[in-house]
Amino acid sequence: MTDFTSYINLIIGHFLIGFTGGYGHCILMCHPFVLHISSAFSTNNAGYKILIPNFFYNIGRTVTYSIMGAIIGSLGSLALKLMTGEEFVSVQKFTAYIGGSILIVFALMYFLNISSLNFLAKLPIMNTLKKYTPKNPFVYGIILGFLPCGLTVSALIGAMSSGSWYTGASMMASFGIGTTFAMMTLAVLGSYIMRYVKYFKHITSLLLFFMGIYIIYLGYNFSY
Repeated sequence: MTDFTSYINLIIGHFLIGFTGGYGHCILMCHPFVLHISSAFSTNNAGYKILIPNFFYNIGRTVTYSIMGAIIGSLGSLALKLMTGEEFVSVQKFTAYIGGSILIVFALMYFLNISSLNFLAKLPIMNTLKKYTPKNPFVYGIILGFLPCGLTVSALIGAMSSGSWYTGASMMASFGIGTTFAMMTLAVLGSYIMRYVKYFKHITSLLLFFMGIYIIYLGYNFSY
C-alpha cells in the first residue's frame, strides 16, 4: 500500500478483527488448548505463572500468522508486478469484498447461533494437531497457528490485498496480537468465562458485522 493512511487503517482493522473475533470464535475453538497450556506449563494455576506460558504460546501463534501474512502479501506483490495498476486495484477491491463478506457471514452465524457451518474445524488435520503435544508453549503456538480457522482465512484474504510482504506480515501480526487479549483473558478466568461466552458471541456478531462493512468500504476506496 502506498497510502500510509490506508496502511494504518488495515493494521488497525486487522487488530480489531482479532480482538473482537477472539472473544467469540477463538474462545470457543481454542479454549481446550489454552486450558491445557495453563495446566501443563505452569507449576500451579495461579497468577503470573499461568500468564507466562500463555504469553509465549500467543507469541508463537503471532509469529506463524506473520509468516503466513508475509507469504500471502508476497503473492500480492507478485500479482502487482504481473498486472497493470488498474488490474491490481481490481484484485485489491475483490479480495477486500470477499474478506469483508466472510466476516459478515461469520457475524450472521454467531447471531443465529449456527456453528455447524464451521467445517474447517472438522478437517483431519485438526485431529493431528490436537494430538501433538510439544514441551514448549512457544513451539505449541507456532504449530497451532496453522490450525484451519475461518476467521484467520478471512484475515489472510484481507492481507493478500496489501501488495507487499511486510504489509501482509504487519496486518497478520496485528491480527494475532488482537486475538491474544481473549486468549490471555481465558487463561486467567478459565472455565468461568465459558459460562458467558454466549454473550460474547452476540457482541462479536455485531462487531464483526461492522468490521466486514468497514473492510468492504476500504476496498471500495482502494486506488492506484
